[in-house]
Amino acid sequence: MPEAGPPGVPEGRVGQALPRARAWSHFRVSLPSSRKEKAIIGRVSRSVLVVDDDSAFRKLAGRLLLASDLIVVGESDSVSAALGDARRLKPSAILVDVELPDGDGVSLARELAALPWRPRVVLTSINPDITTSDEAKRAGARAFVHKADLPSAPLARLLGDD
Repeated sequence: MPEAGPPGVPEGRVGQALPRARAWSHFRVSLPSSRKEKAIIGRVSRSVLVVDDDSAFRKLAGRLLLASDLIVVGESDSVSAALGDARRLKPSAILVDVELPDGDGVSLARELAALPWRPRVVLTSINPDITTSDEAKRAGARAFVHKADLPSAPLARLLGDD
């Protein structure tokens, strides 16, 4: 007979893994497998800010990120907007276009990666030769991904909590 759990936990679920959380979940619960262990509630950091001056690309990026179990918490269209939005929203990750109307994404990546909560930054561009992966990493980004390669890129690994 299944063990009864605390209120709100379906019968037979005590000590078992819960179904995978939805992308919009911000907390993860780990239930104990015995009465001697403690339950753990931890913050899940899968929020992403998308920085690009092209609104159509921001929408496409949002769909790709959602498909990778990431959630877009904001969109910015410039360096100045991105800095303000990042400080206000505190996303766990930021996808940044290299070419922005008021500055370059490589310099922006350097500033974003230095924020107190250390968001993960990934640079992207339609121009595959605009920067290199090494330059992106020196700027504090985890990677540079050509926009054409985003659908096949490991976005959950690059931007998610691993």
